Amino acid sequence: MSLRKRPSKKAKKGYTWEVYFNYKQNGITRRYSKSGFETKPMAQDHETEMKKQLLDTGIIKKINVKTFSDVYIEFLELGSDQFQENSMNQTKSKYNKYLKNSIGNILISKFDYPMLQKFFNSLSSNGIATNRIIKVTINRILNYALKVGYITYNPISLVTVKGIDTSRKEDKIISYDDIYTIIDDLKASGSFRYKAYAIAIEIGCYTGLRISEAFALEKNDIDFDNNLINVNKKLVYNALPKNELYTTHQMKSAKSEAVIPLADPLKKSLIEWFKINPYQEIVCDEENYYIHPTIFTQYVKRVAAGYGINFYFHKLRHTFATILVTNDVDLKTAQELMRHSNINTTMSIYTHINDGHKKQVIDTIFNTESVEKVSKVN
Repeated sequence: MSLRKRPSKKAKKGYTWEVYFNYKQNGITRRYSKSGFETKPMAQDHETEMKKQLLDTGIIKKINVKTFSDVYIEFLELGSDQFQENSMNQTKSKYNKYLKNSIGNILISKFDYPMLQKFFNSLSSNGIATNRIIKVTINRILNYALKVGYITYNPISLVTVKGIDTSRKEDKIISYDDIYTIIDDLKASGSFRYKAYAIAIEIGCYTGLRISEAFALEKNDIDFDNNLINVNKKLVYNALPKNELYTTHQMKSAKSEAVIPLADPLKKSLIEWFKINPYQEIVCDEENYYIHPTIFTQYVKRVAAGYGINFYFHKLRHTFATILVTNDVDLKTAQELMRHSNINTTMSIYTHINDGHKKQVIDTIFNTESVEKVSKVN
């Protein structure tokens, strides 16, 4: 018999199960034992696994008893410094909400494709975008486990993410008419906060800055004499309350930090805003707190929806890129203005937008009226 009960004061039932058996390795008799199993079936499963390993390899390897949560904590301490702060806040948020109480106590050695796929199938009622972020979170932790030798491969790439697609299949750009419809509504309220929302939209419109970059700008970043904006920091906000937001100089890439031109319409708006805003921060509320991008987005989306406009801040960046493309700005200049670290990213945008622009040109040229004119000439 290789299973037995052992008394335990710490166990809820007053006892645990132990696995023990003798085996030979290189002609030497050895003894294997491991206790602490809550139930007999758990002990039996472990015994079967160990004896199979002995049969397959002739040896018994030391079993890694770290759980997913153990590895997550270790990852935060040792392996998270390569990621952006907003990304890590997002990782922490998804771990606490979706992973800690579901797969957190599972041994890291037990992570395989069937287990992970079953887990993601259970999340199919979530939005697919949320589930993709959860997958990224698990991938980061498993990659760390792979790097330090806790697992021999990372099965997450095999997993199919399911979920509800809540995205709207429409253009990723927004017209200037729609932009200023939203801005005018925000300014008309007379509220300091909503005027700050409006200036944030104008910054995105005329610079193509990411939301974290636009919301981190300070007055001393604006050079009115030389018409320049110094982009050198971003706002850290993911999973943080309003009073804990802060800026960091750790940018998305080396190219993200740059001095960019200040467009005349934005310059005029900033000059007027600085007369009203007494604070060093540009996008802030009445109490000089940074505006939380999540709260901003929720409110502005409601305002925009009232006019039949679908708004999100990154549309402004895509609109900015579209304007560059359709006005024949050269690729290198566009890369500098968009602050892409890789010119291939700029090229992909150019190719995508140019394809649509070319089709529009052809449709315009070959409309019925144009064709009829050619027929009459002939």
